[in-house]
Amino acid sequence: MSVEVDFNRWGTIFLAPGQNATWWFTWIFDGSHWSRMSAVPLPDSPDGSSIQIVEEWATKGTLWVHWRNNGTTGVLFQPTVIVAPSRF
Repeated sequence: MSVEVDFNRWGTIFLAPGQNATWWFTWIFDGSHWSRMSAVPLPDSPDGSSIQIVEEWATKGTLWVHWRNNGTTGVLFQPTVIVAPSRF
């Protein structure tokens, strides 16, 4: 079985060591499509950088994500979301 999906990427975010932050992302999120956020440190991040999604939840049209930097250095990352099945 195959399913077409949608991807979207947002701008770069920086978190300091040990910093927690909750961000909201608007797109065409709804209760009829599965959505999941992802992020990895960008190549410009120092060695030892780490990013964790602590939790995420959706409200109509908005995906909320609680991020945490578990590393010992600052981290640069670019959130990317996948939504399935495709809405287009």
